[in-house]
Amino acid sequence: MKKFIGKALLSAALVSVLPQIAHARLLSPVVDRTAPAETGFDPGHLPFTITLRDDLVVNLETFAVFAKPGEEIHIRADRPLSWLDGETSREAATDLDWTAPVTPGLTQVQLDDGEGHIMTLNLVVMQSHAPDDGETINGYRLGSYPSEPYRGHENYRAPENFLEVTDGLEDLAVSPHFRLGQFLCKQPADGNQYLVLSERLLVKLEGILEAANERGWKADTFTVMSGYRTPAYNASIGNGRHSRHIYGGAADIFIDANNDGVMDDLNGDGVHDRRDAAALFDLVDSLSHNAPQFTPLIGGLGEYPPTSNHGPFVHVDERGWRARWGRG
Repeated sequence: MKKFIGKALLSAALVSVLPQIAHARLLSPVVDRTAPAETGFDPGHLPFTITLRDDLVVNLETFAVFAKPGEEIHIRADRPLSWLDGETSREAATDLDWTAPVTPGLTQVQLDDGEGHIMTLNLVVMQSHAPDDGETINGYRLGSYPSEPYRGHENYRAPENFLEVTDGLEDLAVSPHFRLGQFLCKQPADGNQYLVLSERLLVKLEGILEAANERGWKADTFTVMSGYRTPAYNASIGNGRHSRHIYGGAADIFIDANNDGVMDDLNGDGVHDRRDAAALFDLVDSLSHNAPQFTPLIGGLGEYPPTSNHGPFVHVDERGWRARWGRG
């Protein structure tokens, strides 16, 4: 039986993790890959892969899987991997199915190929909250999701489970170079915030980040200007009712290695302007044509100019079909 804890070792510091629930012991510190790298970019790849729901293939040394209470998560490995989650260990196998506890919380699992390569899975059980449960969850305002999925697409159906982000959980590594807190809605909250986050988006962002570094743009993560948005917040900024942001499947990003709050000079012309967003747009667009691993991650891509409130950025999502907009 899985054990849950209210304190987890994250980035070598004790922080609270869902203190109101049962307990699970983390196996190792979560590595903070958002700190500047000293020896170059490490994409965090492993020589083996696992396949998750909807045929999502992952070969990253750290990854988060978000489950509804009691959900059966089917995990298939391309080679036998042993399983260790603190108290429970399994013999090496390629079928690594996991049944999520019914109580929300975090279980950390290590998958080991026996040759020194280990994948850390942060398995997060969310809290149930169907549309009929109202527009707030424990005092946090969500707003109203569309009653019917956009054009019948299942990935546009209103979420029925949300992740509560308690103190410290924002530091949870959801992939080698991204933390959960980077995707939080900017909506003010008196208590804990809630969100949903697409695993496909995480894989896509990691691939784009790797390609950016291969292009010569030093970046240990992207600045996520906007990740998840509640429908209420999304409406308040005048965005479309069916935005992928409200489903946790979109991110507005830019590269800011010098931490000055705006897009770096990617095209090397000595100024920071829309042409830098265009350079990042072109890189992402080229991946959709030339990188076969991006085919299952097809989605929207938008280019945005600077305004008085923000610098240039690009929108990336994983909607399931190609969409392009905003070219200057």
